[in-house]
Amino acid sequence: MHVRELQWIEPVKALRCLAQHPQLTFLDSAAGHELLGRYSYLTCEPFGTYLVADGQASWNAEAVAGDPWVVLRSLLARYRAAHRPDLPPFQGGAAGFLAYDMNRTLERLPAPSLPGLRLPQSILHFYGIRPRAAVLRVFPICS
Repeated sequence: MHVRELQWIEPVKALRCLAQHPQLTFLDSAAGHELLGRYSYLTCEPFGTYLVADGQASWNAEAVAGDPWVVLRSLLARYRAAHRPDLPPFQGGAAGFLAYDMNRTLERLPAPSLPGLRLPQSILHFYGIRPRAAVLRVFPICS
């Protein structure tokens, strides 16, 4: 695999340039600090999507039987990649969100008094480093 660092661009500007791509995920460091906010990650077109809605897990829109946490653990194990020290900390894997309502997969709770927005309890997109992947550095390396 060939990896090269790209010329720096504002992460939000890069987001706008890629907005038409499906399943865009943006993790913005938003911190103006060399050690605390070194990288923003912008990914799209995942090879897989893990979703939990109403306690039911699915992988690429196909329902998967079993505990959603066990399903997630098996997906993370199946798509594990070797760490490369020459790349930033996030080198592929799962990016997305686990909502507070995932707690309903861990314990029995009464129904919420307000119905809410009926959003999924979790959406995680799975990505791998591929030759066309790009890493955007938030701050240039200081010499």
